[in-house]
Order: sequence, then structure tokens, then C-alpha cells
Amino acid sequence: MTHFPLILLSAIICVGALVATFMIGMKPEDKNYRKHTKKRMYILSGIYVVTFVPALVFTIIYFFMR
Repeated sequence: MTHFPLILLSAIICVGALVATFMIGMKPEDKNYRKHTKKRMYILSGIYVVTFVPALVFTIIYFFMR
């Protein structure tokens, strides 16, 4: 249980980053942003899947193996 506060803080930061990314994506400042939005959203989604899914799986495995 000593690692729980650190894991919880990391999860909060990751969720905050995810929310901020989508908020920026919905109301961008760049006028040409809409032209490249689809490609950028695919790239961002890929990054989140590659990072969040393994992190979640390994965290669950870590707690069940203890």
C-alpha cells in the first residue's frame, strides 16, 4: 500500500492530460487546424492506447500479484 498514493497521483495526472488534450482539440486557436484534425486525433488516440492500456493492465496485475 506504500505505492498507492503515487499511483493515484499518476492516474490523476494522466486523466487530466487526456481531458486537456481533448479540450484543446475541440477549440483550437489555429485556423488551419480543422484540415489536419482527423490525422492528429488518430495519432493522439494511438498514443493514448499504447500508453494507458498497458499501464492499466500492469497496475492491475501488480495489485493482484501482491
